[in-house]
Amino acid sequence: MSANNDIQSVIDVIKSCDDVQLCTTRLDGYPETRHVMNAMNREIGDLELHFLTGRETPKFKQIQKNPKCCLYYFNPQTRYAVRLFGEIAEVADTTTREKMWHDDYKKFGYTGSSDTNFVLLRIRPTSYKFYVGDEMKTGLI
Repeated sequence: MSANNDIQSVIDVIKSCDDVQLCTTRLDGYPETRHVMNAMNREIGDLELHFLTGRETPKFKQIQKNPKCCLYYFNPQTRYAVRLFGEIAEVADTTTREKMWHDDYKKFGYTGSSDTNFVLLRIRPTSYKFYVGDEMKTGLI
């Protein structure tokens, strides 16, 4: 499988998952993982991924201190798994925030894309590990 095929396979796994595990580093230096929604990434065509969080959450404070993170996607039906590594950052661009906003996010207490507590996060992974059955592939992006 070529590198381009690997990347497309990674994208396919991401699009097939409702949820993802986001791993960051706590303020005391220990790793922390949590379950986050993958809703913003269901229609992607590349590996620019987006997530939402609140400005006052421990997750956001961790990201501000250390943006290095890992995303772990697992599809239980296919048993395919992907780990992505890179740095995650807040998106301040109004146009992107408006584009990524969906009224369903109001159920989390956000009022709209300009809500100061609504934090749009973006990760552009730099490397991956991709599992298909017993086969593991790694690469740089």
